Amino acid sequence: MSAQPHGSIPAVRLDNAEVWDALLPRLRDLVLSGRFIFGPETEEFERAAAGAFGTTWALGTSSGTSAIMLALRAAPLEPGSRVGLPANTFYAVFEAVVQAGHRAVIVDHDEDYLLSPDALDGVALDAVIPVHLYGLPADMTALMRLAEANAWWVLEDCSQGHGATVAGHPVGSMGHAGAFSAYPTKNLGAWGDAGFVVGSDPAMCAAIRSLRHHAQHRANVHEDVGGTERLDNLQALVLTEKLRLLDTLVERRRRVASWYHTALADLDLALPGDRGDRRHAYHQFVVRVPDRDLVRERMAEREVETGIHYPTPIHLQPGARDRIDLPRPPRRAEAWAPHLLSLPMYPGLTESQVERVAAALRSALAGRP
Repeated sequence: MSAQPHGSIPAVRLDNAEVWDALLPRLRDLVLSGRFIFGPETEEFERAAAGAFGTTWALGTSSGTSAIMLALRAAPLEPGSRVGLPANTFYAVFEAVVQAGHRAVIVDHDEDYLLSPDALDGVALDAVIPVHLYGLPADMTALMRLAEANAWWVLEDCSQGHGATVAGHPVGSMGHAGAFSAYPTKNLGAWGDAGFVVGSDPAMCAAIRSLRHHAQHRANVHEDVGGTERLDNLQALVLTEKLRLLDTLVERRRRVASWYHTALADLDLALPGDRGDRRHAYHQFVVRVPDRDLVRERMAEREVETGIHYPTPIHLQPGARDRIDLPRPPRRAEAWAPHLLSLPMYPGLTESQVERVAAALRSALAGRP
C-alpha cells in the first residue's frame, strides 16, 4: 500500500524540545563540575516531587523497579509477606516483590484493568500494590478501607499515573507510600532509567535512603545489604524541569483522549475515561478489539503504530509460575489479554492525527487493509 500523505503516526513520541533550552546551561555546569551522584540537583528534585505528590518526602531511585523493591524492603513487613497485585501489569512489579523477599499473590482486575477490591475478598494478605495502570487510579477509597480493616500495608504503583488524582489527591499520597517509574516514555520521563519513592513515614525514608546507597547511614558503615539504586544528578535535572510541565502535558493528553472519545463514538468499544472522582492521566489509551494482532497489522499498513500493554498476565509468565500464589483463576485477565490494544497517545498528537487513527481502526475492524 502506498505511504500515507501525512507520514506515519507512532505509538509514542518523545519530545524534549520544551526542556532542552532550560536545561542546557545547567547540564553544562553539571558536566564541568563532575558532580554526578548525589548533591543539590537530586535534592532539588526530591523537594519538588514531595510537594507535587502531596507527601512529606521523596527519594530518587535508579528505576521504577528499584523504587518498588526499596519501598517493600523498607516497609514494616516480615520476610516472606504475602503481597497482592493484579494479574495484568508489567512484569517488573512482580520482580520487585520477589527481590524484596516476599510472595506475590495474583488476583484478577476490574473492568478498568485495576486491582479489584472484590477479587481481594477472603484472600490472606499482608500488603497490596494497587497499580494505577494506563493512567487511571485504582479505587483507593475502597482499597484503603479494606486495608485498614485487614491491617494491610499499601504501596501505590504510580509508574503510569503521574498527574492522576482521586478526589483531588495526587496518586502516591493515599497509600502508605508510592513508587514511580520515570522511564523515558512515562508522563514524567527522564533521559534514561530513573524512579522515585514518595511517602510520609520518617523511618521508611531513612531506610530507603540507606538501602539505595549500599546500606550506609554514614560513610563506610554498612548496616545491611543494599545496592546502587540511586538517582543520578543528570536525571534529577531533567525530572525537575519536566515536573514543572507535568500538569500542562497531562491536560494535553486529556485533550487527545477527548478527541478519541468523539472519533470512536460510533464503534462498540469500551473506552477509558474518568471514573467518578478518579481522574485519568492517559499514559495509555487502551481498547479491546477482536483479532487484535490482525487489527494491528492492518493499522500498520495505514502507517499507524500501536502497542500492547500487556500481552501475558503475570501468572502465565514462565519466570513467575513457581513464585506466586493464585487464590482464584484471574478469568477476566486471561480472557481480555489477547484483545488489548494501545492506540497512539502522547501530548503532541493532533486532532487530525487522532481522526486518522480512528479511521485506520475502523477500517481494520471492518476487515479492510
